[in-house]
Amino acid sequence: MTSESLKLYKLIILYFLSKTRQPMPNAIISDFILANGYTDYFSIQQTLANLTEDKMIETEQTHSTSYYLITPSGKETLGFFGNQLPDGTKQQIDSYLDENRVSIVENTSIHTDFKQIKPAEYLARVSIIERGSTILELAINLPSEEEAIQVCQRFKERNEAIYGYLLKTLTMD
Repeated sequence: MTSESLKLYKLIILYFLSKTRQPMPNAIISDFILANGYTDYFSIQQTLANLTEDKMIETEQTHSTSYYLITPSGKETLGFFGNQLPDGTKQQIDSYLDENRVSIVENTSIHTDFKQIKPAEYLARVSIIERGSTILELAINLPSEEEAIQVCQRFKERNEAIYGYLLKTLTMD
């Protein structure tokens, strides 16, 4: 990968993340770059690692997904060098985000993760994020990894009903 290519990939990712309000999963960033033929998967991962190391983006890791968010330093860098990103590329990013808005919101608004605390003790964490603000966050201690996985999966499937139930139960007399 040449230094010019690396600069282009970094600017694409920074511009992409600057246009979103919440952390973006690796899969969505990679989908855009691969679908438009900018580079291969391994170069994308290397660029994301470089941007993270340079503190231009932050990474949130779950058991199954990496989420990325632009930092103030990344925004500043984009301000200095964003004019070097071709207008056609910016238009492609803007179009991709507009055309895939519903899918992106569905994929980024529900976060689930779990981790082992001790043997036979797992903590499942689930949350709903809207427009960059956490509207629900819940942690549940469970006795097995299977149950933690099940809680995460069911929350993804039933988050609206769960949120509605909790809100009604906690706010009604």
